[in-house]
Amino acid sequence: MTWGLKDPDAIRDFGINWTADLGTSTISSSTWLLDGEAWPVDADLVKVADSHTTTNTTVRLSGGIVGTSYLVTNHIVMSDGEEDDFSQKLKIKER
Repeated sequence: MTWGLKDPDAIRDFGINWTADLGTSTISSSTWLLDGEAWPVDADLVKVADSHTTTNTTVRLSGGIVGTSYLVTNHIVMSDGEEDDFSQKLKIKER
């Protein structure tokens, strides 16, 4: 799964389909992290919103500095108490 590039002026949704990793569990909670930390208020890449269903998670992002790659991580807690992470690099480029 690759997110591709993001223009710094774009406001876009990026998502993860966790179905293959869940087994019989569902997603109870979802947290998005930037470069391994809780999303900083003063980040150049801004988390506008996030949501989740029982199998999918989504984050809406704006901003970012051209030429910068950000490590965006989604941490989920499943209905059976297990936890998992998925990280994706997101590169900012004028498009």
